[in-house]
Amino acid sequence: MNNIAINYRPHIPNSTKRYENPNFRSQSPRLVNLQLLKKCTHLIEFKQIHTQIIKNPTDQPDYFLPKLVESLVNSTHMDYAYQVFKQMLQPTTFVFNTMVRGYALSGVYKDGIQFYIQMQLTGLEADNFTYPFLLKACTDLNQGKGVHSLILKSRGLGSDVYSQTSLVSFYSSHGDLEYARKVFDRIQEKNVVSWTAMITGYVKLKEYTEGLALFYRMQIEGAEINESTLVNVLCACANLGAFEMGKWIHGYIDKNKIFLNSSLATALVDMYAKCGYIRKASQLFDELPQRSVYTWNTIIGGLALHGCGVEALERFKEMQMSGGARPDAITFIGVLSACTHSGMVDKGKEYFNSMLTDYGIEPNIKHYGCLVDLLGRAGQLDEAYQVVQNMPFKPNAVLWGTLLNACNAHANVELAETVMEQLVKLEPYNDGNYVLMSNIYAAKSQWDNVANLRSFMKNKGILKTPGCTSIEVDNVIHEFMVGDSTHPQSKDIYSMLDDVARRLKAVNYLPKTTQVLLDVSEEEKRQALCHHSEKLAIAFGLISTKPKTSIRLMKNLRACGDCHLATKLISKIYDREIIVRDRNRFHHFKDGVCSCNDYW
Repeated sequence: MNNIAINYRPHIPNSTKRYENPNFRSQSPRLVNLQLLKKCTHLIEFKQIHTQIIKNPTDQPDYFLPKLVESLVNSTHMDYAYQVFKQMLQPTTFVFNTMVRGYALSGVYKDGIQFYIQMQLTGLEADNFTYPFLLKACTDLNQGKGVHSLILKSRGLGSDVYSQTSLVSFYSSHGDLEYARKVFDRIQEKNVVSWTAMITGYVKLKEYTEGLALFYRMQIEGAEINESTLVNVLCACANLGAFEMGKWIHGYIDKNKIFLNSSLATALVDMYAKCGYIRKASQLFDELPQRSVYTWNTIIGGLALHGCGVEALERFKEMQMSGGARPDAITFIGVLSACTHSGMVDKGKEYFNSMLTDYGIEPNIKHYGCLVDLLGRAGQLDEAYQVVQNMPFKPNAVLWGTLLNACNAHANVELAETVMEQLVKLEPYNDGNYVLMSNIYAAKSQWDNVANLRSFMKNKGILKTPGCTSIEVDNVIHEFMVGDSTHPQSKDIYSMLDDVARRLKAVNYLPKTTQVLLDVSEEEKRQALCHHSEKLAIAFGLISTKPKTSIRLMKNLRACGDCHLATKLISKIYDREIIVRDRNRFHHFKDGVCSCNDYW
């Protein structure tokens, strides 16, 4: 160990005997050491500066040691920072705060809290940085509420925007949005960090509508907007399909000449892709001066989601040739998904096998899930089942659910029942699994089994998640449920739906009544299918948008077979491109054909 220290030659400080360096001769010792501290990158360099501080009494250790502790903490050398701390006779609040922050960011939360307790025992008063750092060391809501009470009791900190904003972030990160909002609403003078903290909380917990509503209010109140605000709002737009707001933000970025850093560029590309504008996403990607691995992953994943498998793989090749970003585990999720949605089974297997051999990336359970999906969609159910049984991980509910989806696509009752046994143990109250199993039974006209499943769900209090489809028109998002009659334009919507039904009948459309899980007459099944949420949203789109313009929908569930067939025909009858984003992927319907080629 000593040999390593002796042979190491620091590359930043020019000389530990600083006055031999002519650049430092005319400078004060204090300034010299501060300059050297800023340049240190290795622990040995920090130790050399520490030695100089101790050796030279004119350097005022009480001034330099806190700076040394701060530099060590910022460089994550917590053990040595603690050694320096122990040498200080009277550490200040600043030093204690720094140590609390360091331990919290290092994940040693208990030590961070202990340092705060030690600070209290010395009689030092907390300042407006103490409690925000202490909150980072709290691991549960009760601890955070304890800190909250301390803030309220501390003189002047109860209304301090920095402390209050930290509370908003803490409660949001621990899932308590209601409490976070209460704290936020009580902040007298909100700044951009306060607004962004609350919006971020909503977005991370998938309360996207609330996040956008707060952003509207932020604009009305004339608050400053920063890059972090924009990234979170773009994320909300992407997940809601709120394209008009996303497009406005892009315009705001251009107008204000905001630099497109990696996070902001990635969020923009993601927004365009998830709102159905994959060509715009690709165009924006091509215009970026720099592309991080996150941006590459976003465009590859976006193309995969739209069924543009060949193009996604071309982007993957470009990524490797660019030399600027190395593929990571998420890259391969996009690559494998591209193969899955485009039916490129052999290619997908090839990429899966190359992960470890060519890229040194150990496939994780998500990659195995992609492989099962790839095989299952192609009808290779036995091989998919073998992957599940032989992979080096214990299969989770997502993976078994993927296999159940494949069984549904290929009406394999026997394997589906085997899979369902596992899902009942792992997700006993997941309604989607029971609905899929019912679909499989219904496809084989096993109505007794369908009835038994429905009875089981009723007895267990398991409710089916209702289908919901949304459409954005004139910057307003309209949502429709199955059989919905609550929309202000319901009369016109159902009138258009009647027109759609007549025109579909004229082209010999036959409803897929097997999609209805009720043992009722064929006419009743056809009536139920006619009022699915997708069809209501399409009817609204037809009466609310100009002829020949595109209609974009978002659905919370997987598109049913009947709606898929009907939408293909509607796109041709009304000469409209209809873009539907369901739970799994995008479908682009045009001239009676879907981009998925009926492979989904």
